[in-house]
Amino acid sequence: MATSLAAFKGSFGSTNFWVLTIKAGEFVRLMTIPKELEEWEDLSPEEKFQREINYKRVASHIAPYLAHDEDRFIGAFIVEVRNHQDMAFESLSDAGVKGPRAVPASLMNQFGILYLSGSEILIPLDGQHRLAALKFAISGRDEKSQDIKGLTPNPKVAEDTCTVILIEHDLEKARKIFNKVNKYAKPTSKADNLITDDTDYLAVISRESIAGEIIPSRLVKSGTANTLSSSSFEFTTLSTIYEINLKVEQAYTGKKPDLTKTVRPEDRALAIENLTSFWNDLLQIQAYSASLADPSERGDERRIEIRKSSLTCKPIVQRILADVILDMQIGVEDKPKLSHKEVVSRINQVDWSPENALWQGILLNGDKIISGSGPHNFAARVIAYMLGQPLERVELDKLKQTFKSNIPGRELPQPMF
Repeated sequence: MATSLAAFKGSFGSTNFWVLTIKAGEFVRLMTIPKELEEWEDLSPEEKFQREINYKRVASHIAPYLAHDEDRFIGAFIVEVRNHQDMAFESLSDAGVKGPRAVPASLMNQFGILYLSGSEILIPLDGQHRLAALKFAISGRDEKSQDIKGLTPNPKVAEDTCTVILIEHDLEKARKIFNKVNKYAKPTSKADNLITDDTDYLAVISRESIAGEIIPSRLVKSGTANTLSSSSFEFTTLSTIYEINLKVEQAYTGKKPDLTKTVRPEDRALAIENLTSFWNDLLQIQAYSASLADPSERGDERRIEIRKSSLTCKPIVQRILADVILDMQIGVEDKPKLSHKEVVSRINQVDWSPENALWQGILLNGDKIISGSGPHNFAARVIAYMLGQPLERVELDKLKQTFKSNIPGRELPQPMF
């Protein structure tokens, strides 16, 4: 079927191109995935310049984002046109259109109408996974026409506007464009993702619902840092909030969160409810509530002093205590489990001073705070036991042995409660 599209004609290097916009539903209808071409199986390995589509990733991650997120957005598609002999471009100047005096003649020659006869074959050079995701998001079905579990079809996506860059078919150029576009695509860093990633729902909750609503934003150090210097006025770090949220979400859902997939709105709402509740309990630790009592600059010196006098305010220890609260829900099956509020109450009765010799080998090595996943897990296990976590005999014996190995010459302290 013949199609007329408003377009802008340009060139880059030796390649002429046209930029146009088109409704997603129409775009999906017009496009052909390379593997669907009749000659695909006859192409040599060199000619199969397109990747195989990872339909699992499309169905699990990209399509749910397009279907479920109202703020969805995707970049421009680069598309080659085969059988383009009857394709024609008529500029505004060629059509005899007179533009405003302020519009240069060169622009009148670049803007116009691109006519497609209907015999063209349009193939994505960059964006075939997004193309497949558009199909899935609109229909709710995968490449085998099977319903996609956990995805609610969204016909409104068909009305969204896609930006398309068209080039005429040239096998060598097509291969170069595909390879270069993907070669120079640089993955974002972890720090970037914590601040900008909208697919990782825990990153969004960390920076919007926790750092901002529960903890004032100015008191949260951004980036991937998990420590604060002795002169830092902040209360914690964004990385610390994120790592705590990971542990809490996994504990509450019973599975490792899939952070590459856009979750359903109801699942995100539940995560926000659970995490805000957890943080509200955690921040009842006396050193935390005192640190946050005055979030303005007037309270900065007070926060610094509190962090010097209480190990609980070290970001790494904040993570450990969050683990302790979660770990206290694990233990001997027939023993009652403490509420989060009761665990926090017990934490508030402990001497967390750096001068307390108890913490040497557990939280401190000399005047240095512990680091590393092994020491982190060891500290959480010991503190949970000291706060009254009931353990089976075999687990208690194992903890005593680990304690002796980590801190020679000392015995595992008696529980405080």
